[in-house]
Amino acid sequence: MMQKINDKFYIFGGVKGLVRDGDDLRKELLEKRPDIVFITISPEQVDGMKEFIEDPFEMNLSDYEILYGINLSNYGEVMTPSPVYIEATKYCKENNIEMIGLDMDENQYQKTYSKYVKTTDLLRHSIRKKKIGRHKFNVDTPEEFVEAWNDVVDLKSFKKVNATRERYIIDRIDELQKEYEDKKIVCIIDYDYYNEVLKHFEEKH
Repeated sequence: MMQKINDKFYIFGGVKGLVRDGDDLRKELLEKRPDIVFITISPEQVDGMKEFIEDPFEMNLSDYEILYGINLSNYGEVMTPSPVYIEATKYCKENNIEMIGLDMDENQYQKTYSKYVKTTDLLRHSIRKKKIGRHKFNVDTPEEFVEAWNDVVDLKSFKKVNATRERYIIDRIDELQKEYEDKKIVCIIDYDYYNEVLKHFEEKH
């Protein structure tokens, strides 16, 4: 889903893993023709996506990522890496434009993670997998599933990590918008953060 903030700034929200949203993003990029793309992955993941496009490789998934994909597949075809990331990377490569990662780099993320997530949290998170595997997500749309998944899966400590990342992403977009104010920007947001990011920029404008 694409939202126009102004003539030079658009925000696209996509569900991670959903092929449908990758297809939608491709159409929007070809229509809007941005000069630069922002995306809610880390700088290291941006490099990883470029490598994947050049030479696809098999990705190792955690148990939780597998459970997420199985449940998400009830709402449409699913792929890894996320089709939204794939289409964004392809578009930038084809048009020789920059794709900038908005999320924390690995060092910043590890510091944030260590601050909030303790050994007992990891243990609790590990032993809940079977329970979550049996959980029924009785929702109608993939967007509602993402919200329900995050509510069920994330312990309080993980929610604090994600809230910190969300604030970081919003601040980073603010900063980059000023730096690239003369360019047309498409900002690609994982649905996990989409509503808060959109609210922030709609209120600003």
